[in-house]
Amino acid sequence: MYLALFSFFYYIYSVKHDIPLPNTIRVAAVNIERVFPKLSPWGPGFDRELLDQFIKYAGTKLEIKAYPTHDKAFQALVKGKADIMMATGYNPDLTSTSTPLKKGPVYEKNPASMLHHILRFELRTPFELCDQEVFIPDHSGLKKTFKELSEQLDCKPTVVIGEDSSHLSPLLKYNEDKSMRFHLVETGALTPIRPFLHKLRITDEFGKDLEYRWYLREDVYGLDQKVQDYWRLVQSNGTLSNLREKYFGFIPEETDFYDLYSLRKDIRERLPLYRNYIIKAAKKYGIDPLLLAAVMYQESRFDPLARSKTGVRGLMQLTNDTAQLLGLTSRLDPQQAIYGGARYLKFLWTKIGKRDVHGWDRWFFTLAAYNQGLGHVFDAIDIAKYTNKDPGTWRSLKLVFPLLTRAKYHSKTKHGYTRGYEAVDYVDHVRYYFYIMNGLAILPGLEANDLAPLAAAR
Repeated sequence: MYLALFSFFYYIYSVKHDIPLPNTIRVAAVNIERVFPKLSPWGPGFDRELLDQFIKYAGTKLEIKAYPTHDKAFQALVKGKADIMMATGYNPDLTSTSTPLKKGPVYEKNPASMLHHILRFELRTPFELCDQEVFIPDHSGLKKTFKELSEQLDCKPTVVIGEDSSHLSPLLKYNEDKSMRFHLVETGALTPIRPFLHKLRITDEFGKDLEYRWYLREDVYGLDQKVQDYWRLVQSNGTLSNLREKYFGFIPEETDFYDLYSLRKDIRERLPLYRNYIIKAAKKYGIDPLLLAAVMYQESRFDPLARSKTGVRGLMQLTNDTAQLLGLTSRLDPQQAIYGGARYLKFLWTKIGKRDVHGWDRWFFTLAAYNQGLGHVFDAIDIAKYTNKDPGTWRSLKLVFPLLTRAKYHSKTKHGYTRGYEAVDYVDHVRYYFYIMNGLAILPGLEANDLAPLAAAR
């Protein structure tokens, strides 16, 4: 009898856990750059790409809806309008609801950052907040952090709460308006938009780290286990780290106001002189025009007479040997330099494709080859294999390239020593300028007039 009962309950348990996931998984998410990107050229966004890969892993379809605030997205989950909530920096109290919910694994933690306008004094002591207005997006975690900070002061600072959880629109406004001195933001949401806020700078960090995770409904059978299995997979196979490198690995820890000022100025004053050449060369050789412009800016700052101490010349800083190989009669002629540089980039990209490198990694390898030579990239790929790293990702080569400055490693390669740190810096700088140009082509502003035609020519 006991055996029969055991068999019966085991059968019920097995049937319950064999129930497939719904054909469509409904997801609630707040409308921030990391989930619904407007500026990124890399793909659907860091958090969104993780979600897309989960949907593919689970074998279902996706229905995702953007909400103006985290609180409203969470209520959609509680009321059964969503199966998953992407809680990007939002940490709700699950005891406040009777709806059975589960927490997914934490995959990122970020503090709250206080920004200040560079034309105003930074925060020298928290008591300076007393007679200031402080902008905060409509984010319960940030409001809680600021409340805890205010309780430590002998005053009550004036708080200006945003209309939604978005950081992008209000901070773009305050970037140009120095009347608001301080802004409390969530650092993770700030990261992808920071390059466009060249007049806002982090002055301090406050509060406990805000967690990035998913919240799930427990009544969707099989969902919790599928999510747990997925996160174990992406954390162990390098997917999470590779995506973090792809979307954020090139963004410097501190924004250089003068670098961005010079970039914007050169886009307005110098880039228009070469725009038509860039568009035509990019089309001919199948290169993103903005990426070609970013390479040119890194190489010469759009100066056709640029010359380095190693003897490379022109807008694309070509060596004399490379120019001869490409059939150029003058490296200083803008049209020849741009067409020659584009052709050389495409040549390198084609060669690297034979090493089983794909997507944006293939272009990052190409940029490294443009800087240090194709042979040294192949050496770095070989060293990656030798050191048990994935030879097909830029994240691996960022670690490997500096090793080629050490005899222990470059003595085992075909092409020997190279300035590996320089290659890493070069690729990250080009990625940074490309990212900024892509965003400036979309955002309202003076630079859009010069960059939008390049973006439209893709």
